[in-house]
Amino acid sequence: MGFVFSVGFFAAAFVPSFLVSRIIFRLTKKWEGKLSRLVATNIASAFICITVFLAAGVWFAGGLEFPWLFGILNFAVAQAIWLAVDIYSDWINNRFEGHGEKT
Repeated sequence: MGFVFSVGFFAAAFVPSFLVSRIIFRLTKKWEGKLSRLVATNIASAFICITVFLAAGVWFAGGLEFPWLFGILNFAVAQAIWLAVDIYSDWINNRFEGHGEKT
């Protein structure tokens, strides 16, 4: 696969994984300040995005004759990047429970 195809395919995974994770973050607002929220929402987002990708790919290709493994890896990497950004953001902004408190 060419470089342009690879970059475009990654961008096509990066944007939906962000949007789905933000929707799930809004639905789990009560878990504010917990690392479990970040991990659970990003895992749920990855699962949803990969499931939709595979369903659409099978539907349009009429089987598994499309780069399904490449797509799964792209969605997994994109979601891992968003998880790292979310953890870093919450850590920098002292939103984790117990972070920055003196004992």
